[in-house]
Amino acid sequence: MPGYDTRSTVARRDDGVRAVTRYTWRAGIAGLIFSAVIGFAFGNHANATAKHSERGTILVPSQPPAPATGSGQVTSGAS
Repeated sequence: MPGYDTRSTVARRDDGVRAVTRYTWRAGIAGLIFSAVIGFAFGNHANATAKHSERGTILVPSQPPAPATGSGQVTSGAS
Protein backbone atom coordinates (compact mmCIF):
# COMPACT_ATOMS: atom_id res chain seq x y z
CA MET A 1 0.00 0.00 0.00
CA PRO A 2 1.66 3.18 -1.12
CA GLY A 3 0.04 5.62 1.35
CA TYR A 4 0.44 3.48 4.43
CA ASP A 5 2.78 5.03 7.01
CA THR A 6 4.11 2.30 9.28
CA ARG A 7 6.01 4.69 11.54
CA SER A 8 2.89 6.51 12.73
CA THR A 9 1.09 3.19 13.18
CA VAL A 10 3.93 1.81 15.28
CA ALA A 11 4.08 5.04 17.30
CA ARG A 12 0.33 4.88 18.02
CA ARG A 13 0.62 1.24 19.03
CA ASP A 14 3.53 2.02 21.35
CA ASP A 15 1.56 4.87 22.94
CA GLY A 16 -1.33 2.49 23.56
CA VAL A 17 0.94 -0.13 25.07
CA ARG A 18 2.47 2.48 27.37
CA ALA A 19 -0.97 3.63 28.51
CA VAL A 20 -2.13 0.08 29.21
CA THR A 21 1.09 -0.67 31.07
CA ARG A 22 0.73 2.49 33.15
CA TYR A 23 -2.88 1.63 34.08
CA THR A 24 -1.90 -1.95 34.88
CA TRP A 25 0.84 -0.83 37.26
CA ARG A 26 -1.50 1.69 38.91
CA ALA A 27 -4.19 -0.96 39.38
CA GLY A 28 -1.63 -3.38 40.84
CA ILE A 29 -0.29 -0.81 43.28
CA ALA A 30 -3.80 0.22 44.31
CA GLY A 31 -4.69 -3.44 44.89
CA LEU A 32 -1.58 -3.95 46.99
CA ILE A 33 -2.31 -0.90 49.12
CA PHE A 34 -5.98 -1.89 49.51
CA SER A 35 -5.09 -5.43 50.55
CA ALA A 36 -2.59 -4.11 53.09
CA VAL A 37 -5.23 -1.79 54.57
CA ILE A 38 -7.78 -4.59 54.76
CA GLY A 39 -5.21 -6.96 56.27
CA PHE A 40 -4.26 -4.39 58.87
CA ALA A 41 -7.88 -3.59 59.68
CA PHE A 42 -8.97 -7.20 60.15
CA GLY A 43 -5.69 -8.75 61.21
CA ASN A 44 -5.67 -7.34 64.73
CA HIS A 45 -9.12 -8.68 65.57
CA ALA A 46 -8.36 -12.28 64.61
CA ASN A 47 -5.99 -12.84 67.52
CA ALA A 48 -8.39 -11.35 70.05
CA THR A 49 -11.21 -13.81 69.28
CA ALA A 50 -9.31 -17.00 68.40
CA LYS A 51 -8.70 -19.54 71.12
CA HIS A 52 -5.36 -21.26 71.00
CA SER A 53 -4.63 -24.49 72.74
CA GLU A 54 -1.50 -24.76 74.81
CA ARG A 55 -0.12 -27.50 72.56
CA GLY A 56 -0.19 -25.40 69.38
CA THR A 57 -2.40 -23.37 67.13
CA ILE A 58 -4.60 -26.18 65.76
CA LEU A 59 -7.86 -26.70 67.62
CA VAL A 60 -9.21 -30.24 67.69
CA PRO A 61 -12.99 -30.53 68.19
CA SER A 62 -14.14 -32.38 71.27
CA GLN A 63 -16.35 -34.69 69.18
CA PRO A 64 -16.66 -35.53 65.50
CA PRO A 65 -19.33 -33.77 63.45
CA ALA A 66 -22.82 -35.25 63.55
CA PRO A 67 -24.04 -37.17 60.50
CA ALA A 68 -26.25 -35.25 58.10
CA THR A 69 -29.96 -35.90 58.01
CA GLY A 70 -31.80 -36.89 54.84
CA SER A 71 -30.97 -39.25 52.04
CA GLY A 72 -27.37 -40.09 51.47
CA GLN A 73 -27.56 -39.90 47.71
CA VAL A 74 -27.96 -36.75 45.62
CA THR A 75 -29.08 -36.80 42.01
CA SER A 76 -28.23 -33.74 40.00
CA GLY A 77 -30.22 -33.19 36.84
CA ALA A 78 -31.04 -36.84 36.11
CA SER A 79 -34.39 -38.46 36.77
